[in-house]
Amino acid sequence: MAVPLARALGLPLLAKDTVKEALMDSLGVDGVERSRQLGQATFAVLFTLARTLLDVGTGLVLEANFGRGLSEPDLAPLAARARAVVVHCSAPREVRRARYRERARHPGHYDAERADSFVLDGPSAEPPDLGLPCLRVDTSVPCDLDDVVRWVRAAR
Repeated sequence: MAVPLARALGLPLLAKDTVKEALMDSLGVDGVERSRQLGQATFAVLFTLARTLLDVGTGLVLEANFGRGLSEPDLAPLAARARAVVVHCSAPREVRRARYRERARHPGHYDAERADSFVLDGPSAEPPDLGLPCLRVDTSVPCDLDDVVRWVRAAR
């Protein structure tokens, strides 16, 4: 959803996996713990880049598995500086489990090793509580991107 949404809105996209995979390629990753460390660094990079874009007057689409009760301290100051909305993509638990097991990402994510411990009902199952307009999109059924774009434009 993030790539076509950013394209349709004409905004830059800052996506967690894009940044994390660049860090993994540059710095190396030799296990699950290192992958987690690089994940934490990735969020620091994302938030810094987002602040910079807002500083120069550019909007953005910020994509990651933001968790309720975890992401608000970093997201709230950004949202306060922009006409922000939340588009929360979700799917039923079993669909998410199957997607996680089947996806092919950079090997540094260690998806196969983490599949059994992956928390499907954790903080990212609900959108961050930011007091912003929030559109919940069930990605297990076809979604009309034009409807999402119209909602984002109207809600901002």
